[in-house]
Amino acid sequence: MNSGDKLNGLSAIKVMIVTVVLIFNVSIVMAEVNWQDNPVGAVFAREGGVCPEGTFRLKSGGYEVYTIVSADKSYQPASLYYGVNDVDKQKVDSMVPDGKVPTSMNCFVVKTDNGYIMFDTGLPSSKGGKTLDRLASLNITPDEIKAVYITHGHFDHIGGLLDDDGKAVYNDAKLYVPLAELTFMRETMKEATALIESAYSGRLVSFETGNLLEDNVLPIAAKGHTPGHTVYRLGNILFVGDLMHGPALQLIDPSICAGYDADRNQAIISRNTILSYSVANSLTVLGAHIPVNGVLF
Repeated sequence: MNSGDKLNGLSAIKVMIVTVVLIFNVSIVMAEVNWQDNPVGAVFAREGGVCPEGTFRLKSGGYEVYTIVSADKSYQPASLYYGVNDVDKQKVDSMVPDGKVPTSMNCFVVKTDNGYIMFDTGLPSSKGGKTLDRLASLNITPDEIKAVYITHGHFDHIGGLLDDDGKAVYNDAKLYVPLAELTFMRETMKEATALIESAYSGRLVSFETGNLLEDNVLPIAAKGHTPGHTVYRLGNILFVGDLMHGPALQLIDPSICAGYDADRNQAIISRNTILSYSVANSLTVLGAHIPVNGVLF
C-alpha cells in the first residue's frame, strides 16, 4: 500500500467515525424538528408580533439574525440525491417514500453594531427572487447593507448582487468572495463574474480562509460543493451555505450528496467536518437550503 492509499484509507475511516458521532449528537435535534409543518412566521417573532411572510428572526450571541426566504421553494425531488448510477437510490427512497425532500432557498441578514451585513443574496427579482421585497418588509434598504459575504458562486447565491442593468444592488457594501471561489468563477462563468467585479469595483475583497475578516466574521473552507465553497462563523452562529441541501436525508446520513456537489468525496468530508465542528462548539447553524426558517440546529 502506497502513502496515497494509506491517506485515503485514513480519510475514509475518519469520515466513518465522524458520521457515527454526528448521528448520536444530532439525533435528538432531528427528533424535535418538523420542517414540513412549520407555518411561515411561527418560529421567530419580531418585537410586537410575527415576522412578515418569508422572514424569520433569531437572536443569538448578541446578534439579531434575519432569515430571508429568497424564493418560494418547498421541495426537491428525491432523484436529486440518487448519486452517480443511482448508487443511493434505494437508501434515499426508503428515507423519503413520497419522493419529496423538504428544502428552501434562503439568505441571511445580521444586525451588528456597525450596521447590517448579509450572507449570500438569493436570486434576482427578475428570476423570481424575493430578497429585496422581503428586506423591504423588514424596513431594511439595500443601501443599509454594509457587507455581503458570499459562500460560493452559484446563481441562487450571487444572482441578487446585480440588477437587470448589471448594476450593483448593494451600493454601500463591501463584497467578500473567497479567493479560491473567485478563481473558479473567473474560469467557469467569465461574463457574469466580470460584471460583478465591475459593479463592485473597489469594494470587492478576495481572501484566504482561516483569517478573521471585518465584522468579526471567520471564513472556514468547506470545499466540495464547489472548489471554494466557504462557511462563515460569526460568534456562535455558523452560516453554512450549501454544505447541506436536504437535511431530512443528509443530517441522518452525511454521505448522501445532492447532484449539485461538484466533488462528492470532498463534499462528504467537508459536511462531516463542519457538522462535527458545529456540534463540538455548540453553534447555531443556518443554511441556504434548510427549511423552513434556515436553521439546521
